[in-house]
Amino acid sequence: MKFFKHNMRFFTAIVGRSSIVFVASLLLLACASHHVSQSVDAEGIAEKKVALLATEQYLPVQIYDEKNQPIPYEITENPYLAHKRQVDKGSVLLFIEAQKAWRKEDSETAKQKLNVIIRNDDDLSGPWMMLGDIALAEKNYALAQQHYQQGLKINSNNVNGYTALARVQRLQGKYNRAQNTLAKALALWPDFPEAHYNLSILFDIYLNKTQQAQQHLNAYIFLEGENEESRQWLQQLNERALAEES
Repeated sequence: MKFFKHNMRFFTAIVGRSSIVFVASLLLLACASHHVSQSVDAEGIAEKKVALLATEQYLPVQIYDEKNQPIPYEITENPYLAHKRQVDKGSVLLFIEAQKAWRKEDSETAKQKLNVIIRNDDDLSGPWMMLGDIALAEKNYALAQQHYQQGLKINSNNVNGYTALARVQRLQGKYNRAQNTLAKALALWPDFPEAHYNLSILFDIYLNKTQQAQQHLNAYIFLEGENEESRQWLQQLNERALAEES
């Protein structure tokens, strides 16, 4: 069994209006912050000509003391959290309304409100990311890719934007480009668990590179802890690696 599950993190506001506004501000800032397919991207470069980027240098390393005891690993800070700015209250409220509309499956209202935010404040990439999520849900992958790329152009520190972009690239068969995108996320934040997890998926299922899949799944487990799914998946990768060596 192979695992196609895509991990996603959601913020949940549960203690009143002030908390909802705070969470929406974070979301706005966070985003402000097999055989290779023959698919062709907007620049007209064939996917097969895109070289994979090295990612081994981003793997976490456990260090031991003189008694051979593991020293607690200190996860580096997510870069988007280090760069915050005030967001206009009107934009925050519009973003909350867009989220509510989207949860009610009213995508047109959500898009309308997001576009108002964009017209009023072109320095926020959160609305672009949400527009990308809506386009992705509507299976308009090319448009979703454009929205995610615009969001990252505004705020290149948004590591979650890279995983979103990589996902839509993967869905379009652009596996090498998706790998490149996740490598860029790790260059920004080497301890980004979801980037390691999604690289494992790419290397295992789409690029047929068992060793790299093992490395990044181990990194994900090291950073996030093991669960039953990751344990079974790692076991399968280990068994396959042994078979490939024999």
